[in-house]
Amino acid sequence: MNVIIFGPPLAGKGTQSKKIINKFQLTHLSTGDVLRKEKDQKTALGIQAATYSDQGLLAPDSLVSKIVENYYKTQAKKTGFLFDGYPRNTAQAKHLLQVLVENQTTIDYCIYLNVPSETLLQRAIVRAAEEGRKDDKDTNVVHTRIQEFETYTIPAIEYLKQTGIKTLEIDGNQPIDTIFQSIESFIK
Repeated sequence: MNVIIFGPPLAGKGTQSKKIINKFQLTHLSTGDVLRKEKDQKTALGIQAATYSDQGLLAPDSLVSKIVENYYKTQAKKTGFLFDGYPRNTAQAKHLLQVLVENQTTIDYCIYLNVPSETLLQRAIVRAAEEGRKDDKDTNVVHTRIQEFETYTIPAIEYLKQTGIKTLEIDGNQPIDTIFQSIESFIK
């Protein structure tokens, strides 16, 4: 089983991803985590990605797609994946579907956590203070990330829906367990 979780920055994708992974024994593929690791290790890919993320912009498709494809293909455990933070646009969605078809699989479910922009900005302030996340301290950067999601990722969600992939859109401004119960029922 392969699942994609969508949501704007600070929608709670990471929290719900952990629950989904534990319940359904999926391999977590978080582009945000992979890119942060690359940046922390100051790899060539990480340095390149930082020039975009420091401004609140998405890394180019070619960079992100390469990272995702390599990670996917190198995982020995093929019990299924939870794609978190990828695809972020329609081109990446098409690329992911192509990679999966080449590996004789597909996406079974998409989950979209929908949260109002005002709530996301409030969550950024809290997370910046609690976790020290640099990318959450600057409100302009957070706002840019939200706009990028609305402009590029929502059309990718629509594209995947049009291909027939079952999609759950859920209010991400509910208690964590309530959200997960809806996700669990949808997947089961």
